[in-house]
Amino acid sequence: MAAQLWVIGAGKGGVGKTFISSSLGITLSKLNNKVLLIDFDLTGANLHTTFGLPLTKKNLRQFFLGNSTIQQLVQQTEIPRVSYVQGYWDSWSPASVSVDQVRQLVDSCRGLDYDYVIFDMGAGTSEAYHELFKSADEKILIANPEPTCVEKTYRFIESHICYSLKEISTPESYGKLQETLREYKMMHHKGHFSFRGYLKDATGFTFDHFETLNAKPIRLIVNSTRSRMDQDLGYSIKSVCNKYFDLAVDSVGFIDFDNAVWQSVNNREPVLIEKPFTPLAGQFLTICKQLTTPNFHSNFYRAVV
Repeated sequence: MAAQLWVIGAGKGGVGKTFISSSLGITLSKLNNKVLLIDFDLTGANLHTTFGLPLTKKNLRQFFLGNSTIQQLVQQTEIPRVSYVQGYWDSWSPASVSVDQVRQLVDSCRGLDYDYVIFDMGAGTSEAYHELFKSADEKILIANPEPTCVEKTYRFIESHICYSLKEISTPESYGKLQETLREYKMMHHKGHFSFRGYLKDATGFTFDHFETLNAKPIRLIVNSTRSRMDQDLGYSIKSVCNKYFDLAVDSVGFIDFDNAVWQSVNNREPVLIEKPFTPLAGQFLTICKQLTTPNFHSNFYRAVV
């Protein structure tokens, strides 16, 4: 069976993508899964730092140069069933990765002998990032409660919609799509507003690609929550996306702020290994169960009742 590809992205840097990626990988390994983590931050990788591992020339650049297969770049961590591929750390030599190269990487990863391959993607909306995000079995978007992050989360989602529509568009209709989106952003809406309907009317798209987008919804995790309001942010974003974009976004959980996280980074040991019995471990377990177990929530609540 092909490996499941999970891609962890964000509209803004510094929201904890690497922490979330590594913690999901560790949690999946504790559930007896074989996991490969790939650092796909093209602006400067640091997944290796999370695991306390040194820099090496054996990194993702060699795959894109055609010097190594992805399997040849796999390195072991000290955690059972968790391996990783080091990313671009020499950021003074810019990474230029094409859409075709991303597709080649995705195809290579699906053939690997792992249950899950998790990509720790850099922040932003480059074509390489969007192509990887679009190709994933699970598209996971990380946000935190800061207003700047919430705004950039919406911008990432809008950009993802546009990128997903681009391949079925003519240059003329795609240009009109972008102009339609700009007009939409300048409007002041009251009550229910369907960007999906507005897009169809304003651009002439006859194929409703939103059905394809909704078949594999974006999953949202809110990191560094400090209050119940913060914890509910995922559901608020989900509601807005449904109301204004007619786009399915699934809030799959939150991770509370914990000083143990930055302490573990300083110690170069993952917090779930250094402190395996904190509430964080339970939160990651719940998220992984929800992503890997059909009808997890209904079964969970039935068990509670």
